[in-house]
Amino acid sequence: AYNSKQTRHRSRTVDQQSHGTALLRRHLERLQSSPSETLLLDGGTGEEIFLRGVPDDRKIWSATAIVHEQYHSVVEDVHNSFIDAGSQAITTNSYGITPGVGFTDGKEVTRLVGIAGEIARRAVTVRSAAESKSESNPVALVLGSLGPQVESYRPDLIMKHDDGVRAYLSVIAGLHPYVDVFLAETMSCREEAQQAIDALSNFYNSLPVKGDALKQPMLASFTLGSDGKIRSGESVVDAIPMLIEYAHDKRVELIGILFNCCEPEAITMALREIQMNVQVHPYLHHPPKSPHATQDMKMKDGTPIQKIYLGAYANRLTPVDTDWTLESSDETQAMRDDLSPKKYYDHVKLWYSNDEHTRNDALVTARNGAKLHYHENIVGGVQLIGGCCAIGPSHIAVLKDKLG
Repeated sequence: AYNSKQTRHRSRTVDQQSHGTALLRRHLERLQSSPSETLLLDGGTGEEIFLRGVPDDRKIWSATAIVHEQYHSVVEDVHNSFIDAGSQAITTNSYGITPGVGFTDGKEVTRLVGIAGEIARRAVTVRSAAESKSESNPVALVLGSLGPQVESYRPDLIMKHDDGVRAYLSVIAGLHPYVDVFLAETMSCREEAQQAIDALSNFYNSLPVKGDALKQPMLASFTLGSDGKIRSGESVVDAIPMLIEYAHDKRVELIGILFNCCEPEAITMALREIQMNVQVHPYLHHPPKSPHATQDMKMKDGTPIQKIYLGAYANRLTPVDTDWTLESSDETQAMRDDLSPKKYYDHVKLWYSNDEHTRNDALVTARNGAKLHYHENIVGGVQLIGGCCAIGPSHIAVLKDKLG
């Protein structure tokens, strides 16, 4: 049992869940009001817990901190560190609890990810009570991590569709009482993200109480190759409208599409592709500035286009080989030494704002030193911003300072 000496938070009341929903809607209204508004996510929980003494056995990776109770407090401390740094959303440490590393019992998966959800929720609840003397004003959102169920970065190893849906259902069932948004992250192909969407749709259809009150929305995040394409080779400008249509058909509220766990340069390349391909712009609340005109469009069923927010959270890892697996890796992936907190922001500021001040500032400090026309170098359009592996609280603190 997690920290049995303290008050347990095994499930939230409807009132408590409504507080998280209200916070999320306030953030979404703010993001919609202006392209310069951002939602600051957290960084990489897994690498951060290893820095704080949790062993990385290269077998179950960050799940070690959930399986072994003595490390639960470390996970909570990491969540608190990101909140202290300015994160407006923290992510459950459930990414590594998958069949791919041996967690094949669905009920055990549900139990373990529930612990991860409980720890994250407790971090927010305790901090909220301390800062405002009330749990009704949460200091951060809780994102429920739905990671790849076999291996990260490997579209060739994903489960068959129905098997993947069943695996994701076990994770969703455990996280549902604690999270405000589900985050399908490090998706290596569109099919992998669609499995998570199907699972969430099936889960909601199975609830005894129907309606939208208990339905958390979803974010989907793709990992990219060094060419700016999804690891499967799919183009982001093709995947975005297709995934939005798929979620719409499944009655899952997809509020954002992000890019994560890849080099920041790859994200910039993907965003440039989005910027220059106007056919995807109608699907975005705030598309990147482009010299091309945008046309109004509708969904395939004739309803208004379902718009999403763009997001990005890169890692600090050196490029990962296309045949990499956790099972075959004897040591941790080497880290880059050129992504200090300030250097990471030099990449982020190419992504996040369309306003002239930021554009000019970024032009001056672009890595190649050349003042290019903004659509060649400054992208914009990204509003959900954070970090992945080895992007720590110090990086988030710099982003908070710069993003405001």
